[in-house]
Amino acid sequence: MPPNPATPGPATPGPATVVAAIIAAREADDLDTSLSFVAPASLDQGRPSTRADWRAKWEAMRAGIPDLTVTTEHRVEQGEWVSHRYLLRGTSTGTLFGQPTATGPFEIHGLDMVRVRDGLLVEHWAFAEPLPPA
Repeated sequence: MPPNPATPGPATPGPATVVAAIIAAREADDLDTSLSFVAPASLDQGRPSTRADWRAKWEAMRAGIPDLTVTTEHRVEQGEWVSHRYLLRGTSTGTLFGQPTATGPFEIHGLDMVRVRDGLLVEHWAFAEPLPPA
């Protein structure tokens, strides 16, 4: 795991490293570590978001897909930005973010763009295929 970004400097991790650390910690159910790589005030899909907002989002994802894994298939990093093409796998419980989905295993693809400053996620944009409907 990269160093905690609390003190920016020469060892501050780049965008790809930060996103990889967020995903790894989230998959290990260590939301506190994931959140340590998110700025106290950030943008998620253009909406102002706090760390509490990120926690609630990730908890809802885990409730709807308890075994969710994210596999990065391709990554492009430039300056403060990193973009990923990824594969999401898991087993849906039948509801995600309050919406009904088909119950059972699934695989979907997605894309995201993440901006990182001083080792902290400050902006996130994503698009993923929808889960199969109920």
